[in-house]
Amino acid sequence: MSSSTTSARRLAPRAAAVLVWVPTILTVLFGPTHAALAQVRPDSVAAPDSAAVADSLARQDSLAAAQQDTLSADTIFYNLPTLRPEVTEGWATGVWGWSHAEIMASGAVTLAELMADVPGVVPLLTGDYGTPLGVTAFGVGGGRIRVIRDGFEVIPLGGGTADLSRIGLAGIEKVRFERHLTELRIHLESRVHDDARPYSLIEAGTGDLATNVLRGAFTNPNALGGSVGLGLERFDSRGARGDEAGNRSGSWLRYQLHRGDGAGLAVDFRRAGTENQADPYAAKTGRTDWTVRGRARLSEAVTAEAYWGRSTHSVDDERPEYALEGGRRSQAGVRATYHKDNAYVAGALRRFGGDALPGTRIDVSAGMVGASLGGVAAELDRASWAGSTASARRVRAWTRPLLGLSLFASAESGAYGARTGPLEGEPPLPDSAEAPPPDTVDTEPGPLFRMTDRSARRIGVQWAFRDLLVSGAFLELEADSLLPVGFEADRGEPPLTGGKRSGWEVWGRVPLPLPWEGFRLEGSLQQWDEPWSYLPRRIYSGALIFHRTFLESGNFELDWRIGVRGRDPMTVRQVLTPGEPGTGDTPPVEPELASVPFYQNWYTRLQMRIVSVRIFLAWENFTLRPDLQDFPDRLLPRTRAVYGLRWTMWN
Repeated sequence: MSSSTTSARRLAPRAAAVLVWVPTILTVLFGPTHAALAQVRPDSVAAPDSAAVADSLARQDSLAAAQQDTLSADTIFYNLPTLRPEVTEGWATGVWGWSHAEIMASGAVTLAELMADVPGVVPLLTGDYGTPLGVTAFGVGGGRIRVIRDGFEVIPLGGGTADLSRIGLAGIEKVRFERHLTELRIHLESRVHDDARPYSLIEAGTGDLATNVLRGAFTNPNALGGSVGLGLERFDSRGARGDEAGNRSGSWLRYQLHRGDGAGLAVDFRRAGTENQADPYAAKTGRTDWTVRGRARLSEAVTAEAYWGRSTHSVDDERPEYALEGGRRSQAGVRATYHKDNAYVAGALRRFGGDALPGTRIDVSAGMVGASLGGVAAELDRASWAGSTASARRVRAWTRPLLGLSLFASAESGAYGARTGPLEGEPPLPDSAEAPPPDTVDTEPGPLFRMTDRSARRIGVQWAFRDLLVSGAFLELEADSLLPVGFEADRGEPPLTGGKRSGWEVWGRVPLPLPWEGFRLEGSLQQWDEPWSYLPRRIYSGALIFHRTFLESGNFELDWRIGVRGRDPMTVRQVLTPGEPGTGDTPPVEPELASVPFYQNWYTRLQMRIVSVRIFLAWENFTLRPDLQDFPDRLLPRTRAVYGLRWTMWN
């Protein structure tokens, strides 16, 4: 047994005791028995992540300024007009969202960590920081995991799906995740101004495995004739094995010109990169995205936007398999939304340049939300792939609660396309003395993209009574073929034969009748008749949560949870090496799937907010369960505790 494992085992009982008793002691100190010292606010009145949590003097100053007959320049700020989301968040609609305060409370470093608690979601980790990172649900593969940031699609350049290790959260205000049975969509929104003062955020932490966490953001709503924003982040560790040091870093820069709140022009720059010492993957990668957008509110109901952007994929590795990888692609598009009462219509047209990308992609949606009987939403997307056309459609409906009971259903089907490999630059011209004879040149390269058809249905019921909520749904999937997820861990593999799968899922939230308010249980279970590629037979999660805001001012908030995430053994795909079936050296046949064992991760998180300072502690796999892995021979960190602070500052 290594010294680090021995130390971790010694630390576990003490740290577990601390994590259990600290919230309990604080609850007693600030609980109802001390009502003379503090007036308790209900959970629904959560302290906002804005100037409202600033000190009382700052609030008095702002109120005094508002009472003046004339406003000074430093009380004015503008944002680009908002393109409102179409469908409300909730279990019934299959949409989850996180505000900036919720992102910080989650302790997530990556998008996959943020979405890990969404029912049915399977994060796909290949190691520690700096290694490729993916996510899936319902066995969804390449081409159906879309990331859209401020309307600009983060198009996959390294395979069939964007590597989430190179999509940072620096400067991100909100994350919206749409979990469909045939597609996953991740919407990212950059920070907007909610105060006339400059805003700063610092996140810093350290922990086991020589882990260091640093993320910061700064925005000024009145600078250089417009507004500016910038962000930086870096996370590093020595790796799960102790000898696979890696890091991921990112930067963000934005400048905006405003014409009131009715129109504006924005220029965004984002770069994210990874470095790692894990032999199976590229040693150093990078992605850069430039975007220029103009947005205007054309009427009270209509907002429109036009944009242009360019994305660059780079790999720095001396091995021959990475010699040609890398390149850049441009993107241009228009978006518009119409909202009138409960009705909406939204559309987006995107045009991409280069091979094995959809030449044109159209997304259209319409519906009624918040109506007296409930809501309905319909969506259509259509993409052209090298002369082929892929179109898909989706319909969702839900009812308003009647005696706490509501129904929901969705149906979706269509064809989808995806890249099979990374972008490649032009190969160097061979020296004539080394050029191979013409008859030995491979004249039949593999396809640059693949298509698949998929359909699905979901129907369920939800019952709510006060803070109690229980919901369940029946699920059905059918596909003609299964594509790999398409990031570096499995890109280039041939498709698998499809089939049908049926299952069910339940989710619930139960408040606990304890002497101290704020305790609840949450959990989910998804069960299938048969496993599939990237779809375990059973996926589950559960957590005991305490969340409460104390003091009349709301200046003390405590968020603590202890939970578990797990799944049954899972079949996955791996990159085929030359000479294996499906690589072109032998006739393409059905590849044999690899399997990874049962996964169970007990974790805990604690965050205390005092005015605008947040002290946090996060501990993964504190039971020290061995052999956690999402891919064969790619062990994840045995355990890790990270602690630090997050500090929001104004002016």
